[in-house]
Amino acid sequence: MESLQFLIDELSCGRKFHISILDLSGILTNRTTKIKFKNIVHINDFCNIAKSTSIGYRVCQHCKMLANTRSIQEKKSFGGHCLHGLFEVANPVVIDDRVMAIVYVGNAMIDEQKSTQIINQVCKYTGVSSSKLCDELKKCEPISTPNELFKIANLVSDYMTVLYANASKQKTSKPIKKMNWLVSMMKNHADEMYRTEITLTELAETYQKNEKYMGRLFKKEMGVSFAEYKRQKRLELAESLILQSNDKIIDIALECGFNNISYFNREFRSKHGCSPNEYRAQNRMKTNS
Repeated sequence: MESLQFLIDELSCGRKFHISILDLSGILTNRTTKIKFKNIVHINDFCNIAKSTSIGYRVCQHCKMLANTRSIQEKKSFGGHCLHGLFEVANPVVIDDRVMAIVYVGNAMIDEQKSTQIINQVCKYTGVSSSKLCDELKKCEPISTPNELFKIANLVSDYMTVLYANASKQKTSKPIKKMNWLVSMMKNHADEMYRTEITLTELAETYQKNEKYMGRLFKKEMGVSFAEYKRQKRLELAESLILQSNDKIIDIALECGFNNISYFNREFRSKHGCSPNEYRAQNRMKTNS
């Protein structure tokens, strides 16, 4: 059988809707079900604009938590407009009466007038530019009915169930120790989104797990806390940009997710024993000598 990513790519080819899968069990960790990070998280250009203010970000996060909770409790598909006006379908992957994952198909526009009204209303509260969201709305997938989205979500869910069943039948003589699936997901988020303010609390809410448990699990397998791992990723990027560009230190700090330049300088000096400017000068002297 073809991989899950192959199916997602084929269904999305030439289309503007977005398929994402929230893994709640580790179902995406085997060879045939492993997918790209862009299909694990709910990210698209429209949502990035909607999340551009702290209130907008919280609104989106709250909307997603409500959808996740409803999927887990009801164990059946549903659809509707998100709080920022896009139409989306959620379909839980239920195996042995347990919700193993949730398939989302979104970034669709079913009624431009209604979506525009929702955008204008919510932007008064969030402070997000309504004109930017309305412009981006026109780039989303136009649909006349939600039926196609439901069919796509159901197809992906059914395919995941078949892949899971096939993987369960395959046994290896020597089991290979793998990173815990939850730690793997947390690491993926930190590796891909360390520039953002993503927190352990947010991930715990997303994956419906206990925050303290997740924190202990991550530190046990990675040797550092989630926050420390993310900080290390930010500093590594900053080091690279300082050496490879002539950008101002403040711009580099912001690019790497450090919104406080004093904090960035302090963290950088703690690691290297010198300021970012001194680090750049010292290493360039070594290169030229």
